[in-house]
Amino acid sequence: MTWSKLLDDPLSFLWKAVNTRGVRLVIYTLVAAALFPSSRTLLTFVVIVSLAVLWVRDYRRTGSRNIYYLAAAIGLIALGYGAARWDVVRVNELRLAQSPWGEGINRVEDGTYTGWGEGFRGPIEVKVDVQNHRIVGLQTMEYTDLISVQDNEIEKFRRELLEKGRLEMPAEPDLYRGARLTLAGYINAIESALSKGIPGYPQYSLFSQAFLGTFIGQAPSRVTLNSLAILFAAFLVFEYALQSMLTPGTGRSINCYNCATCVGACPVKEAEGVQFPMGLVLLTRLGDYERVMELSKYCVGCGRCAAKCPIGNSGPLVISAAFTACLRERREKELEEREGVA
Repeated sequence: MTWSKLLDDPLSFLWKAVNTRGVRLVIYTLVAAALFPSSRTLLTFVVIVSLAVLWVRDYRRTGSRNIYYLAAAIGLIALGYGAARWDVVRVNELRLAQSPWGEGINRVEDGTYTGWGEGFRGPIEVKVDVQNHRIVGLQTMEYTDLISVQDNEIEKFRRELLEKGRLEMPAEPDLYRGARLTLAGYINAIESALSKGIPGYPQYSLFSQAFLGTFIGQAPSRVTLNSLAILFAAFLVFEYALQSMLTPGTGRSINCYNCATCVGACPVKEAEGVQFPMGLVLLTRLGDYERVMELSKYCVGCGRCAAKCPIGNSGPLVISAAFTACLRERREKELEEREGVA
């Protein structure tokens, strides 16, 4: 798949891209990152590791240069992180001198401001009213566990803050579940709101905001991690089915029960640590056609597995379809290399 085909034949290019597992992995990751922004660091790491495993294997077998592109991408991400981190450290040092904490409320102009923080159960949004350099109003606009928060430490902190008229460090909260994280998120939301009323308050560069928002995000919460686990299981099942549907003749590999009945009927039973023919059927489901092609020489094509299989799967037919798919991929790769040389 060469990028020149994107201009010459975009439909063919897109179809080829969808048929590539690495591209589909990136698509799945983008969907998950859009749904759960706080998971982007974890997802970026997963994509890099997954592509590294896939492309190192391709490099060893076919000499594919994709691993070099991945190494270059990792280098660019590292450089971007270094630049963003330098900007964040610099801006944070400048913000210390203009903090809205304590007497810093005198820097905040009168008005109504909103801010965000991350609590124990998700993001917290607050609205702060400032008059005569005093906090005169504080309202919690959004929080997943809003009722519980209003009845606990947050309401106590809110009353104290309005009495003082400025942001100060609260007392240690009681040890109910998530109290510290929720209170810290609430305070961060107030600080975020007040900082908007300070003229010339230092801001991160557009590059840092874009880079950190794209690759770093926030630390994933329990809800995010649980959701990612469910999505991973769903994507895994979908990917196995999709791989077989996109490759002609390999769809029957989805029906395998892994019962090993075919292994008992096969005269070969095992070769190079792989059970026959069940292991080859499972490799086909995974899309590892190169490995199936390497092991196909051991299959005698007797068809005993089809007679014993409870759903009538034929090992030789699945192996043949994977063999054909592997040959097709090799021809396409050779053709692309020739076009590249030309």
